[in-house]
Amino acid sequence: MNSYESDHLKQMYAYLGECTVLLKKDGCFPLRKAGKIAAYGSGVRHTVKGGTGSGEVNSRYFITIEQGLKDAGFEVTSSAWLTAYDTIMAKAHEQFVKDIREKAKAQHTNAVLIGMGAVMLQPEYDLPLEAEGDSCIYVVSRVSGEGNDRVAEPGDFLLSNTEIRDILALNDKFEKFMLVLNVGGPIDLTPVQNVKNILLLSQLGVETGRVLADILLGRVYPSGKLTSTWARAEEYPDIGSFGEINDSLYKEGIYVGYRWFEAAGRKPLFPFGYGLGYTEFTIRDMSVSLSESIVKVTAVAENI
Repeated sequence: MNSYESDHLKQMYAYLGECTVLLKKDGCFPLRKAGKIAAYGSGVRHTVKGGTGSGEVNSRYFITIEQGLKDAGFEVTSSAWLTAYDTIMAKAHEQFVKDIREKAKAQHTNAVLIGMGAVMLQPEYDLPLEAEGDSCIYVVSRVSGEGNDRVAEPGDFLLSNTEIRDILALNDKFEKFMLVLNVGGPIDLTPVQNVKNILLLSQLGVETGRVLADILLGRVYPSGKLTSTWARAEEYPDIGSFGEINDSLYKEGIYVGYRWFEAAGRKPLFPFGYGLGYTEFTIRDMSVSLSESIVKVTAVAENI
């Protein structure tokens, strides 16, 4: 690796905590030290570092979440589950490719054109949650990119039935449980709103796995804010022809994102600009002054 590449990676890493959003917390994180951790979900080994098409780049290395946990000193106790899931994922991908080829054949076109931007829905599965640990995470992973719109189906914008089942079960089983979202865009979190800790990790490139480990241990502070509005699938506007096969016509005008929710009087799950942190602050002694066209605001902020 060239020295400029190392310099870029080091500079980038300092900002990655600001690219993650803590959506819910109960005070159990960060952990005091690395220990035994039960890690479940598609994103543990099949971590997504970016999108498809122009969102995908070649890289010299990539740290998955599983590798990042191990490098930080965690003992991952769920290896048997992850290996069994690998088999399920491989079979689902084989069928996914087969379906694309058959669709291309039926349309008398090239399979590459049909597959461009196509995303495989996360497969359903039935695997026991037997691993123990001092803490637990479940990593929901989604990939998306140019060429295709996302769909409001289980395994894409919606959580799959097995994801919902296991997330809720693990939230009840472990005192220290965090739902981690390795996603490039919103998903409907309605069925898991009662989960104690939810982190939008996003897709942070080659260091994605290391960032999560450092967040769990409090070495990196999750301080980002949402750049989009997260809501139930049925709460979004159905104006236009989003998702149609040929052309999607966007007729919403300015009524997208927070403008739509404010105008329609609908309350989202997590609004634009939302984001928590591990700590809390008090703000006092606020004052505002005006001098011609300059407004000056002063306050004392204290980390409590």
